[in-house]
Amino acid sequence: METEVKLDLIASIAKSQHALSRILDSVADVADWSPDTARRIGENVVLLTRMQEAMAEAVAGAPIRRSRIRNGKPAVPWLNPRLRFRAK
Repeated sequence: METEVKLDLIASIAKSQHALSRILDSVADVADWSPDTARRIGENVVLLTRMQEAMAEAVAGAPIRRSRIRNGKPAVPWLNPRLRFRAK
């Protein structure tokens, strides 16, 4: 029974993700005409995302790792000298 409830909750989260993607698509269309409306919709999307995360954490039984936005200058790619292309 508990497994069925968790599966239903996961299905609900998936439907909600699909709905959010449609909302974000609409925000992109509205942003040019009404930046204020797009901003308010974006704020609501953040709230919905937090609710989804809370639901996912409840199903998983553990906190969800959130990605951090990183700022800065990217490093130069490291390449093994033996693998570098050598022009003749």
